[in-house]
Order: sequence, then structure tokens, then C-alpha cells
Amino acid sequence: MLLGLRALLVLGLVTLLHATRKGNAVSLKLGHGSRLKGQTVRLVLDPSMQPQIASTSASTIANMSLSPWTYRDSCEESRLPRRISHAKCLTSGCLSLQGGGEDAGLEAKPIYYQVLVLHRVPRKRYSKKAGRMRMNQYDFRLGTEVISVGCTCVRPSVVPQH
Repeated sequence: MLLGLRALLVLGLVTLLHATRKGNAVSLKLGHGSRLKGQTVRLVLDPSMQPQIASTSASTIANMSLSPWTYRDSCEESRLPRRISHAKCLTSGCLSLQGGGEDAGLEAKPIYYQVLVLHRVPRKRYSKKAGRMRMNQYDFRLGTEVISVGCTCVRPSVVPQH
């Protein structure tokens, strides 16, 4: 049940992404584990309901941090969303508040977050006419990925020796 709710949440988020690019209505066909199995559901998205974009961009926050980072993109054609940005720490230590370089007493570490993704997998269907498998339809498999969303300063972990 929980996996089904997660799948619906992800599908909702994915449809928001694609609908904002292509228009404002999306149709989905629901599969296993749903009371609406096999039915197509039309989602009409109201652009006025989308959250306001913050005035401070992510790149500005990354550059103001004592543990600055940049983003690199990971692209997979068979994944939804196709493009996911990962943060990469620019320093091993944290920048000093007084300026003048890194503070050796602190370490810059990535902050990880687990996100839900959909992977497109070919559906194998047997064609009676041609006598072979057709691969022109797809199913979506729910999965997770751990991504880094930013960097933070931490005290180094010290293991005492006995």
C-alpha cells in the first residue's frame, strides 16, 4: 500500500514536470495495486497552484555557503525525471569566517537525499501476425536514487585508539 502511494506521488510529480513543458493536461494509465487498474486518468494542472520560485537561486546559496558546491547533471533517457542534478563539494574543508582560506578544523561533506524515480522498461508483447516480440510499449518501474543536494560543514570524526 505504501509503495502504491509513493508511486502515485511520483507520478503526480512527474506529470507536473512534463505538463508544465507541454501544456496543462496529462493522461495516465494506472497499473497493478490500484483500484483504478487499467483505467486512464486525466489530470488537469492549474498553473496558478504551482509554488512561487524563491528569489534566491540554488547557485547563489551554494556560493554563499562556508562549504560551497556546484551541480553536475546525471541524464538517463529511460528514467523519469531524465535529468537529476547532484551537488559536488568544491572544498575538502570549510571556508573560514575571517576569510583567508579553509578552516582545517571542519570538513565539507555532502548532504544526501533519497528520491523516487521511474524507470522505463520495454514491455514484451507477442505479435501473432509477425510471429515475433514487439517492443514498442513500455512499463514504468518505481525505484529510488540517493542524490547529494548540497554540502555542509561538520567536525571531523575522530576514532579514539585504545
